[in-house]
Amino acid sequence: IQEDIKVLEKVLQAEYIPKSGKLLVLGCGAGEIALWLAEKGYEIYGVDIAPTAITWAQEKAKEHNIKADFRVGNVLDLQNYPDDFFDVILDGHCFHCIIGEDRKRFLASARRVLKPGGCFFVDMMCGAITSEEVKTHFDPQSRCYIIKDEIAFRYVGFPEDILDEIRKANFHILHWEIKIRKAQDEQDDLLVAATKLQSSKMK
Repeated sequence: IQEDIKVLEKVLQAEYIPKSGKLLVLGCGAGEIALWLAEKGYEIYGVDIAPTAITWAQEKAKEHNIKADFRVGNVLDLQNYPDDFFDVILDGHCFHCIIGEDRKRFLASARRVLKPGGCFFVDMMCGAITSEEVKTHFDPQSRCYIIKDEIAFRYVGFPEDILDEIRKANFHILHWEIKIRKAQDEQDDLLVAATKLQSSKMK
């Protein structure tokens, strides 16, 4: 959590990030990052597929007397939210957990609920695999971690491929950088800030 906060402290200083408004955390978990952002002045919303995590987030918000809207939901459809609703959407490390065609659904959902001029921020694993342990469960062709029964549960793409899929989802990339791993058993992270292209500008 502290490492995520360090990244976000830097991000929030950037000119391309709205400094207030409605902010959605995708995969908000127990709400630590979302509640920290509430203290920065944002109107906080969070969605997570785990009911227990949402219950914890709601309890923490109540304990700290912070108004926040935490809901159980699927980041692939975001059906509880209207179009053009959020000023900022933060990927809470969901995107590298989304596999195959669902990645297009994830990006399309985020784009739909993002306001024109709003910012979509992604922080996901990327790049070469250096951990020997991870290599034993990694398929270099699909770029996925594979668990028993041949189920893919993490996608670790190359930065250029991830940037390309974000662009193809009709986002304009405002800024990107790679956060280099600190140890061999860790992974590089790709940080991307994007805004949605309007219909007339879609390619």
